[in-house]
Amino acid sequence: MPSKTYYLDPARTDALTVEWGFLYRNFTVRYAGQELTATNPDTKIAQGRQYPLPDGRMFSAQLREDRWPQQLELLLDGQPVPGSGTHPVESLKQAWYTLLFVGALSMGLGALAEFGRVEVLQQNGVGWGSIIEGAIFLGLGWLGYAKRSAPALTTALVLLVLDGVVSFKNAMLASHTPGIGFLMMRFFFCVAVFRGIKAAKQLRIEEAIIPEPLQTGL
Repeated sequence: MPSKTYYLDPARTDALTVEWGFLYRNFTVRYAGQELTATNPDTKIAQGRQYPLPDGRMFSAQLREDRWPQQLELLLDGQPVPGSGTHPVESLKQAWYTLLFVGALSMGLGALAEFGRVEVLQQNGVGWGSIIEGAIFLGLGWLGYAKRSAPALTTALVLLVLDGVVSFKNAMLASHTPGIGFLMMRFFFCVAVFRGIKAAKQLRIEEAIIPEPLQTGL
């Protein structure tokens, strides 16, 4: 069965492991080598389960089917578990990886079209513009991730949508119907970046309220 270990403390000594089978059946939680018992074991994981930890903390797991694509939400005392899919740091990281992939792919295809003289790519508008566009995606993705910049990610999302519209239009003009795979992939890219925007805003707020260390004179 698939399994993943999450660390509940910065020192990475307080570990919790979750395991699940096909379609998240046989969902199991282990803590300190012991399997935890849910307070509501008969409840489906899509409805949410709660697992009391020995020290009194409450761990909860729910397959969020109201989100698409669906996400496994893991909370500790109501807060996202570090490293889990719904934690803002992970959401921001996924947005950065998405833009890194899009940017590198765009630059790679552009370079191949220009320096490799690939006629098929050139006929579809791939070239120096793709290289520049890819570099922009990389820059915006880095700013969004490293600087927690929601505006940078918002700009990237707008460019993704516009690029998708232009690509769709070019395909139709060339009498090529875009495949469902292209549309789904573009949608997943947009969802990942959109979640990254929300995560960047949340992290900026959280980091702003953390008190700065007191400055003491010598």
